[in-house]
Amino acid sequence: MAISAVAHTIFRQLIPGGASQAFVMTNDPHRESGPRPFEQMQRMISGHFLAQCLHAAAVLGIADLIEQGQTSLDELAAATRQNRPSLLRLLRTLSSVGVLGEQPNNQFLLTPLGSTLRTDAPDSVRDMAIFMSSEPIWRSWGSLLDCLKLGQPSFPQLYHSTMYQYLTQHAELGAAFNRFMTAQSELHNAAVVNAYDFSGIQILIDVGGGHGATLSAILSRYPQMKGIVFDLPEVIAAAGSESQELAERCQFVGGDMLERVPAGGDAYLIKRVLMDRSDEEAIAVLGHCRAAVDPGGKILVIDPMLPASNEPHPNWFMDMHMLVVHGGACRTEMQFRSLLDLVGLQVLRVIRTRSPNFIIECKRH
Repeated sequence: MAISAVAHTIFRQLIPGGASQAFVMTNDPHRESGPRPFEQMQRMISGHFLAQCLHAAAVLGIADLIEQGQTSLDELAAATRQNRPSLLRLLRTLSSVGVLGEQPNNQFLLTPLGSTLRTDAPDSVRDMAIFMSSEPIWRSWGSLLDCLKLGQPSFPQLYHSTMYQYLTQHAELGAAFNRFMTAQSELHNAAVVNAYDFSGIQILIDVGGGHGATLSAILSRYPQMKGIVFDLPEVIAAAGSESQELAERCQFVGGDMLERVPAGGDAYLIKRVLMDRSDEEAIAVLGHCRAAVDPGGKILVIDPMLPASNEPHPNWFMDMHMLVVHGGACRTEMQFRSLLDLVGLQVLRVIRTRSPNFIIECKRH
């Protein structure tokens, strides 16, 4: 793929289709079709402008208000307590990239794209927009050069704690993060359940299972199965009240996976957990699962993977996010195999799902 095509592909991943003509300031009829390299670079450099506009709209609940019928600028400014002229500029900017539609007399409507910022949308990404451009994540990315120089994640350097410790002390942002994780999990769960046959598993332990969304999806498909959701105590405290439908077949257990995991499962699920972890931490988690799993049992690692070459792929950006915030990494298949071999786990097969995640099925050597 040509360099210009790669740049355009990456930019289109960052900015929706409505932005494809952004910043093109020419009426030259003789120019080549498509953006020129410096225009592509301008768009890529300015990608954070759009991210912050979406963050502001999500925090203010603009999509929810429009869905409720408050479609005029005056109504939106009053409901959000924002400066009217400034808010108009935000709404028009969002309209220019297809998030909103502008009608006469400063009236605005939701497009299908903008509807994903509604709280109650089935594919809502509102909490993602709130969290991913929040002040601590924004500052961490702003310290990328320090991260690269030191070889250490920026977040702990800035806040003297891990991101998870920080979220326990900042309940509002922590709640948005947990909702974001639950929603993302629900979007991926169908792909996981459809790709893997969980039949024959009696007790499935979901390590780092959050509020239980993934385990709930699996238990719903396999009514004879029982499960345990294992996560930090503060996460489990919130999860129990949200997952009453699992109470008869599922336990919620608090603890630190870097120290131990519950014993007695004939299968262990580790979904989108190792990407947050350094190799040393990933080895510790995998080692605890290997020690705890019943003889003959399976360990299922579910994570996004990097391609073996540097072809365009959205997981490259997720890998950078892991570097900046957690000190973790997205990994290639060979890197996963090396980690698993170090703790005495044999890869039985690697299963592609209809999501960014792959399922790596393992057992003890």
